Amino acid sequence: MNSRSSLASILERQDGVISADQARALGVSLDGIRGFRERGEWIPMLSGVFRIAEARPTAAMRIRSVALWAGEPSCIGGVAAAHWWGLVDRPPATIQVVIPRSRGLRPRTGITVRRRYLDPDDRAQVRGVAVIGLALTALQSAVELGVDGPALLDRALQKRVSFPELRAAHSRNLGCHGSRAAGELLASAGDRAAAVSERLFIQLMKQAGISGWRVNESVRLGVTTRQVDFVFVSARIAVEIDGWAWHHSPDRFQQDRTKQNALVNAGWRVLRFTWFDLTERPNYVVGQLREALSAAA
Repeated sequence: MNSRSSLASILERQDGVISADQARALGVSLDGIRGFRERGEWIPMLSGVFRIAEARPTAAMRIRSVALWAGEPSCIGGVAAAHWWGLVDRPPATIQVVIPRSRGLRPRTGITVRRRYLDPDDRAQVRGVAVIGLALTALQSAVELGVDGPALLDRALQKRVSFPELRAAHSRNLGCHGSRAAGELLASAGDRAAAVSERLFIQLMKQAGISGWRVNESVRLGVTTRQVDFVFVSARIAVEIDGWAWHHSPDRFQQDRTKQNALVNAGWRVLRFTWFDLTERPNYVVGQLREALSAAA
């Protein structure tokens, strides 16, 4: 393969982006690179990184250009890495790049530089770009996204990573930026999810001054007895808390719906709230419950 075809191949593979070092390695001289620039065929994106003029700027082009600008052994992190992994659809306005503490790169417009050591298990190559590993990316980006973070982490747990993988990635990065918040997310998503959800609901009820509820109450429904997360016995209101979706197997889903139908047929009003309702829109939870209690009265 000659240098021209090699150049075309790497540009196609890298979304129309190339670094000066890559071009030089393919036999393009400094004068040749200068010629591409002067003729308007290559447009500078960052120091030593270019895009071909006919290529429309894209998010992939931006992320690749930052990775090429930072060079090895840097890697893309944060929400930009989540976008590269396919965990989020929209790319962030600012691309985060993680570099060793000894590197002298400085942040610039649209680029955040974070200096830290990364364990080899927390590094990956995805479509030719060095990025933070999937488990650590899911944790870090969930923290960065704030209220939208738990939904991202829940989606990742459903199809992309296991809970032990998340826990291992968190353990390898204890003390790093955001690790405390990541630990709190793991606690809410893990084996203690039901207990945490119950505490959140109880806290909401106390803050709103709503009383008369019982927790984990056994309710007689015909010939069977079902345990309900919360009940208001006198008002015949049952409250069920749906935790993180990744906990819900098909059998669990079916059991919950069978229980709900039995409660409704026995004259109970059933309210269902999710983990995200409790954490992201508590006023909605309180409002729905007040409305149900008012109707029952």
